[in-house]
Amino acid sequence: MKNTYYLTLFLFFPLSLTASNSDTTLVNGVSVISEYSPKNFPEKWRTDPINAKGEPINSLESKRAELIIIKSLKKYPEALLNATLKAVYLVKSISFFNVNFGGTNSTDAVFISSNGESNGYTDIYIEQTFHHEFSSILYRDYPSLIDTLSWKKQNEPGFNYNDPASGVGAIKNNESSQGLNARLAEKGMLTQYAMSSLENDINTLAQNLFRPYPDFWKITDKYPRVGNKVRLLINFYGKLNPIFTEQYFRSFSKALN
Repeated sequence: MKNTYYLTLFLFFPLSLTASNSDTTLVNGVSVISEYSPKNFPEKWRTDPINAKGEPINSLESKRAELIIIKSLKKYPEALLNATLKAVYLVKSISFFNVNFGGTNSTDAVFISSNGESNGYTDIYIEQTFHHEFSSILYRDYPSLIDTLSWKKQNEPGFNYNDPASGVGAIKNNESSQGLNARLAEKGMLTQYAMSSLENDINTLAQNLFRPYPDFWKITDKYPRVGNKVRLLINFYGKLNPIFTEQYFRSFSKALN
C-alpha cells in the first residue's frame, strides 16, 4: 500500500464538471463532497451498534482525492452513474462498530477516507477503494445480473466465506490484506480480504478491473478459478452497459505501461 502507481487515463465518456461551491464538485451528476457533517451518514448509522464517526479532510488532501475520484468516475457511463450514485463523500477518517474503514457505501453514496499519501492513502488505494465500494451498490441494485452460484463453484471445494460480519471481523482480526496472493489465487481468491464474504470477493476483483495492480491480469490468466470469476464479473458489468468488455478493462492495465 506504500507503493505509488501513476495512471494515465483516457477520456472514455464526456465529462461535465460544475463546481457549486468550494466543498462540492458535480461530476456527471455525482456530487463529490469534501465538507464533513455527521448528517452525511444515514440516520440509522449514527446510533448503536454502528456508531458512525468521521473527521473532516484537510483542504490539500481533499483536492488530491477529488482529482482521483473524478478520474475514477470517468470510467463509467454517465447514465449508469445517474441511475445508481448521487454522492461521493471525502473524509479524513471514518469508523463503524469502533473499527476504522478506508471506505464504505450506502444506498446511493460512497464514503472515502484519505489522510495523506505518506500514511498509505496512495492514488491507487483511493481509486481502488472507490471502485470497491461502488461495486457494492451495483451488486445490490442488480443482484440478478451476476451468477453467484457459478461464482461460488470457482472456490476450492469445501470453502466457506469466513466473516459473518462481511468484513468487519476480518479487519478486527487483521485479516484484511488487499495484496495480490498467488497462493490464494490457486484456490480462487485474489486477496486475503476476498475470503471474508461473497460481496468482498466481488469488490476485490472489481477494484482491480477498474484500477489493476500490475500483476492482476497475469494472475487472472494463470489461475483458472480467478479467471472464471473475472469473466463472470465482466459479464455482470457488460449487462449494465455494453462498453464494459474484457478489452475495455484490460486497457486500464495497458495505460500503466
